[in-house]
Amino acid sequence: MHTSDPRMTAIAAYATAYAQYELDNGTEPASDDPILGDDALEEALAATKTGIVSPAVLNEAKTILGVGDAVGKIDQIRDSLAVSVTDDAADE
Repeated sequence: MHTSDPRMTAIAAYATAYAQYELDNGTEPASDDPILGDDALEEALAATKTGIVSPAVLNEAKTILGVGDAVGKIDQIRDSLAVSVTDDAADE
């Protein structure tokens, strides 16, 4: 996720960490994972605005990001990370 908006920093960090977890482990993290679960995403979303993150907003973000079975930004990040690793290995 490339963004210059400082409010998006937490979401970008979450998405990148989630993608790296999938790449490293071959599966998505558990929804109750303290770092990459639903509560962590809710915290990242809360950092973008004031107020409470509703369940509808959380579900929409999960769909956009590609949390779980959904395909989204996390999948793009994971694919990009995989290409970077492959390119680095080829350079050695």
